[in-house]
Amino acid sequence: MTIKQTLLAGIALVSSATVCSQTVAISPVPQSIKWGVKAFDCPKSVTISGASAADPDAVSALLARFPESKNGVKITIGELGDKAVNSVASLIPQHAEGYYINIDKDGVIIAGADEVGTYYGVQTFLALASQPEVMSVEITDWPATSNRGVVEGFYGNAWSHANRLSQFDFYGANKLNTYIYGPKDDPYHREKWRETYPVEEAQRLKELTEAAARNKVNFVWSIHPAGDHSWAEDDNRAIVNKFEQLYNLGVRTFAVFFDDVFGKQADGKKHAETMNYVLTHFVKRHPDVDGLIMCPSLYNKAWAPSFQDSYLEDISVIDPSVKIMWTGNSVVDLINVDDLEWINPRIGREAFIWLNYPVSDYCVNHLLMGPTFGNDPEATAMVSGFTANPMEYAEASKVSIYSLADFLWHPETYDADISWEQAVATLMPGHEDAFRSFCIYNIDLGQNAHRLRRLNESPAFKTLIDKYEDEMSGGYSREGADALRKEFTTMVYAATELLGSESNRPLIDEITPWIEAFRLQGERGLASIDMYEALADSADHRFMEAYKKYATLTDSASHITSRNFPGSIKVAYPMVGTLYAEPYLRRSVARMEQAYRSISDYGLENFPTLPVENGNYLIMHAKSYLGNPEAGGEGGSPLFQKQEDNVNPDRQIWRLTYVPQTMGYSIVNAKDGRYLTEKATFGTDPFDIEIHTFTITQNGDGFVISNKANSRTTVWTVDANGKIVPSRDTKSGDVITLIPVK
Repeated sequence: MTIKQTLLAGIALVSSATVCSQTVAISPVPQSIKWGVKAFDCPKSVTISGASAADPDAVSALLARFPESKNGVKITIGELGDKAVNSVASLIPQHAEGYYINIDKDGVIIAGADEVGTYYGVQTFLALASQPEVMSVEITDWPATSNRGVVEGFYGNAWSHANRLSQFDFYGANKLNTYIYGPKDDPYHREKWRETYPVEEAQRLKELTEAAARNKVNFVWSIHPAGDHSWAEDDNRAIVNKFEQLYNLGVRTFAVFFDDVFGKQADGKKHAETMNYVLTHFVKRHPDVDGLIMCPSLYNKAWAPSFQDSYLEDISVIDPSVKIMWTGNSVVDLINVDDLEWINPRIGREAFIWLNYPVSDYCVNHLLMGPTFGNDPEATAMVSGFTANPMEYAEASKVSIYSLADFLWHPETYDADISWEQAVATLMPGHEDAFRSFCIYNIDLGQNAHRLRRLNESPAFKTLIDKYEDEMSGGYSREGADALRKEFTTMVYAATELLGSESNRPLIDEITPWIEAFRLQGERGLASIDMYEALADSADHRFMEAYKKYATLTDSASHITSRNFPGSIKVAYPMVGTLYAEPYLRRSVARMEQAYRSISDYGLENFPTLPVENGNYLIMHAKSYLGNPEAGGEGGSPLFQKQEDNVNPDRQIWRLTYVPQTMGYSIVNAKDGRYLTEKATFGTDPFDIEIHTFTITQNGDGFVISNKANSRTTVWTVDANGKIVPSRDTKSGDVITLIPVK
């Protein structure tokens, strides 16, 4: 049986009389696993040999699950060199954090290469013993990547104390050994970096370091001084003083972040001096401090042209014991071999990866709940560590973190889809199907500034619209209507099941706004099918009732928020199914609205009133005309011109067309047919209705024109030269006059 077959068997928990009837999917996937026949039933108790010399956290984890008794299943436990496991010493892998397990009818041997390995061996045994029957098995295992884990480094609402405690338990169970504390909006990490933590907050940090240690997680505390560091010794001393406080709270690994600062604060020479100062005056004075990590200002390849040519060379002189973080080819990128072949020689060491996934602080309306894929397996051998930046939604982030642990432990056998299926089953036992249905519609990031997309969202729904949408838009298809109704019903049932589940309440409570949006999307879909069937039957009243229901549900969905509490740093407006389901709904309802208008006058007042009717317009500002002075050319920008164009008037005429899918307008020049982009330039890329349409809002006798692209809303302002300058200050939009051209 291959590893993939074993995993699938574990996920399905297939019951049969075969040898592997009670095999279980182990995550992370072990380096070597050999199954045998049934050894014994799931233990009711255990009797332990070697506990006094073995890692105490490993023994505690074992006894937390099974009580000890004389008649319990015999377990022998210990580390390499312990007398209890001498008989298998030659079988223990010679790798840090490695372990050996043997289970047969006579009992269990758990032998670690070190204390962490013993602890991980216990975690694997607990997974093996989760089934009614425990199978004979021999496992030899160790991690392929030395430092594996999470960097809490996002902008927005930081994780709570309870979130972090839950994370450490999760990391221990899934063999992740690194957590870097660096939430951008913790004032004592960044804004108040010179100040020590108050007593209560310091006590919470001490609790975190202790909880992390119990789970064999290295708690790394980071400071972010670069926003206003003076580069004088006083500020370097302030870093050391802060580290001393954290050292006394139990922290043994530290980091200094210089990310997201520019100009004079992004000075590689000063950064190197600061790191070497901290190394000399803090790290070397504490023999038990386990290293130093740095995040540079130039932390991705795409930014290299914007920095001094010498920046990477300047920081390469930092003591080689210091690990330097890297995000890849760009801020948000998957990690590939080429990335590391470029950066490693320039910094004179193996990069320490900061993977910006599944972080969503730049696409806050989305949850990223899909499979984790795209990182090169070979890249893990070229790094000094690999951490992922998660979402501010700690429980939801576990879907991706679970797979990250799997990937980093044994990258050669990593299967993103199988690992994702296991994560779904692990996080919502008993409700796997409902949770999977929800996650499938929360995969893509939508249009965003970093242009990372995940096109594997809702594949079954995409299959349906590929098969039926053209047919349904041109006539009636009973088969298509039934198929879509079934899918929308599944969405509603899945959401309802999750909202009522007690299986993992912290997770459900955290993502409830998205589940509600998912439920409403399913109900809106059902209403759209009712509209479709009523239209086919020429049933005006039925159609309008279904339309009003759809409109009411759509309005309800638009008012759902997440983290909308006093003091919240970021408020999200949950969006689901944005790659296929939501655009389909908008397209189909827009088509049906148009078709209905052509055959009936009943209830038309229920349709939205357009702020501007489709047609040709002069677009004016302060008695100037928006024109296309380079009509017929490539690139360029429109300009507001004082004089009316009497030679080529079409250069100042613009076709405005309402796009129901975005509830905005496309703006196209009548002379050469070129469209305006979100940057108020002429488009050369393929037209994208999601980012190249504009919202037109009434403002007195005129209008304000805005665009929402890449998760950022901008409004038109006009500079002294007549050029449109999109502004992110949405209150500063200039009033534009639209004059119909008949």
